[in-house]
Amino acid sequence: MEATLTVVLPVFGLLAVGWAVARFGIVDEKGARGVGQVVLHVLIPALLFRSLATERGLGPNELKVAGAFFMGALLLYGVGMLTARRFFAARLDGQAFMGMSVTFGNTVQMGIPLVVLAYGSKGEAPLLAIITFHSLVLISLTTVLVEIGQNRGRGPLATLRQSVAALATHPIIIAIVAGIAWGLTGLTLPVILDRFLMLAGGGAGPMALLALGAGLNGMQIAGDLRESIVVSAMKLVALPLIVWLLARHLFALPPLEVAVATIAAAMPTGANVFILARRYDLYLRRAASTVLISTVGSVVTISVILTLLTG
Repeated sequence: MEATLTVVLPVFGLLAVGWAVARFGIVDEKGARGVGQVVLHVLIPALLFRSLATERGLGPNELKVAGAFFMGALLLYGVGMLTARRFFAARLDGQAFMGMSVTFGNTVQMGIPLVVLAYGSKGEAPLLAIITFHSLVLISLTTVLVEIGQNRGRGPLATLRQSVAALATHPIIIAIVAGIAWGLTGLTLPVILDRFLMLAGGGAGPMALLALGAGLNGMQIAGDLRESIVVSAMKLVALPLIVWLLARHLFALPPLEVAVATIAAAMPTGANVFILARRYDLYLRRAASTVLISTVGSVVTISVILTLLTG
């Protein structure tokens, strides 16, 4: 419980600071949007590129961890889309954002410290296997579906070109692909570049949370409360349960790998959902309220899961 609180409470505190600086005019709406763009185009890509560029490939167990996580995530993604269509009358682009909201977790800012606190350095490799594909799979899938949903009468070929162009220019996708490619070469990062990426990446988590908090200013979160509660419940309860079942029974992973996969699945909805929503000017209030509700709720759910998994 203490380990969870030392991560979740500072996160919530940064959200509150971000809201306060926007609420009291220290940063206006244009400034908050600019901070979000810096996070999306510079800080998060630096963090991901450096992490992946220093890896030298994934072992069999790490690949199984990724398989269990993403099999569960894609299953729930589809359930989320059906839920958005059936109960909230969402179009395809809105369905895609609900699918992302129930599967895209805060695996970097909260996942890494929690896993390291609970399992030490042994837990880093299986978690990185998930982080490696996390944005690549879920952001790519959501981007394609949103582009299709917003084609506004374009033909299938034009929609496909637009989707590929959106992916090819997305800074997070570029950073992941470039980081994996560099890691496969076996080359060491130059010291100057490594230190630059370390400094830039170190600010990714705090700045992303500040940008999210600033974006909350003036939003009527309560208006989307019912949907946000449903999404948060799916993210905090359904996804970790599905991933645990797959990791333990289908993939027959060792206890450590099962625990890391489950904890990664239990992370609250990540700020990148809000950042991507801001890029398309779509699903903003629901994304923001879901991140807040799931972050607060994760204090309880992560504590329970950690207790069950570690005894």
